[in-house]
This record gives sequence, C-alpha cells and structure tokens, in this order.
Amino acid sequence: MPGATPLPKQGDVFFDHTRPDRSLRLSRHSDAGVVVLSIWSGGVCQATFQLPGEQASAFVEAFLSTSPPHAAPVTRPEIFRTGEYHTQP
Repeated sequence: MPGATPLPKQGDVFFDHTRPDRSLRLSRHSDAGVVVLSIWSGGVCQATFQLPGEQASAFVEAFLSTSPPHAAPVTRPEIFRTGEYHTQP
C-alpha cells in the first residue's frame, strides 16, 4: 500500500474524547483485502494495524462485547465519515 494519506479514501475517523488531537482512522482497502486501523496524534501517524478482511466480523463482535455496560453519557466531537470517493473518471 502507498504511504499515509491525510484522510482515508474509504473509511472513518474517530476522535479521542480526552485528546481531540488524537484520532483513530479506519480505512478499507478492498484491493489488498484488509482494513487498516491507524492511530494519529496531530498530523502524524503513530501506529498501524492491518486487519485481514475475513477477520473483520470477529473483530466487531469482540469490540461490541467489551463495551462498557453503563457508560456515562459523554459529549463527543463530530465523526467525519469520508465514505467512498471515486478517484478514477
């Protein structure tokens, strides 16, 4: 895959509720068959993880089963969803 891009072409960006300069970016790379999770601080990528597409369902199930049962309501920043952008005419 090419180098880091400012925002995923297909994916979402989630901001840390305690540090708005930190974000988790989720980008889909159907050509490579992976979902990439990357942690950003400011404009710098700190870490990436390439999750094979066939493990995505198991990841989501694990994530949902570990959510806090009675989390206190938190005001969250807006979630920027980049959706899908066609880069070819």
